[in-house]
Amino acid sequence: MGAPSLQVIDSHVHIWDPAMLDYDWLADAPALNRPFLPADLPHRPANTRGAVFVQADCRDDQALKEVDWVASLEEGWPQLAGIVAFAPISRGDAVTEDLGRLLERPLVRGVRQLLQDRDESFMLHQSTLAGARQVARAGLVFDACIRAWQLAALVEFARRAPGLVIVLDHMGKPPIASGELTAWRSGMQELARCDNVVVKISGAGAEAAPDRPLAPQALPFIQETLRLFGAERCMIGSDCPVSLTGPAAYKDWITTVEQAMAGASDGERNNVAHGTASRVYGLQAYAEQSAMNQEKD
Repeated sequence: MGAPSLQVIDSHVHIWDPAMLDYDWLADAPALNRPFLPADLPHRPANTRGAVFVQADCRDDQALKEVDWVASLEEGWPQLAGIVAFAPISRGDAVTEDLGRLLERPLVRGVRQLLQDRDESFMLHQSTLAGARQVARAGLVFDACIRAWQLAALVEFARRAPGLVIVLDHMGKPPIASGELTAWRSGMQELARCDNVVVKISGAGAEAAPDRPLAPQALPFIQETLRLFGAERCMIGSDCPVSLTGPAAYKDWITTVEQAMAGASDGERNNVAHGTASRVYGLQAYAEQSAMNQEKD
């Protein structure tokens, strides 16, 4: 693949250190069960204006420690533009205590409680919805990480919390390996009717067949996401290091998204690359300063 030309804000990256915090899920992911730190991210050699750290599912009671640890790395991680922290929205109105502490951390722009593999009764429980509405009142964004079979429940969730800006992670984790678009497309069509939802074009590597090139598998799903939501409601993310690792794979992913936008206007390309993430996560000041710094280099 050729070198990418997009200047991106990577809207979805993770770092972790098992020596610092507890990540139970790493026991089932031996290839990832080691420290992944900012120096391991492939941003420096790529066209990356900034990055949004998304909580890496450490132990729930360590959520503030995770935010403070990540923020402490800011000086050596100039791409760090914002943080999506863990918040237990299923606590209902009581989540305001958690949100209040998070709002004291200036890098926090959004929150996430993993919804993947949760049934509809959890997502649509009155407590979960009450917590979601408190996130909206706090002026924060909610990242929704689900699987494709949960799209219908997320549609209802979005309708019942219309004031909440929801960012769908990883295009809803579609069945990229099988290439079966029909059921996923139907769910995404309904979700696109909820104007409080935007989408991360990210995470394809984790859903693709590892023995085949990623781009041909992912392109139909990226193109359909762009068609349904439009560039102003889509943002690029890498999901490093879960979905891809290394500078070559990172550059190839950006190039793949560029291929999916063939024929798009400069404005549309800029929205997907950095504009949507900047607007949704409130990163305008960071993006402007980063662009100025790049012009000086």
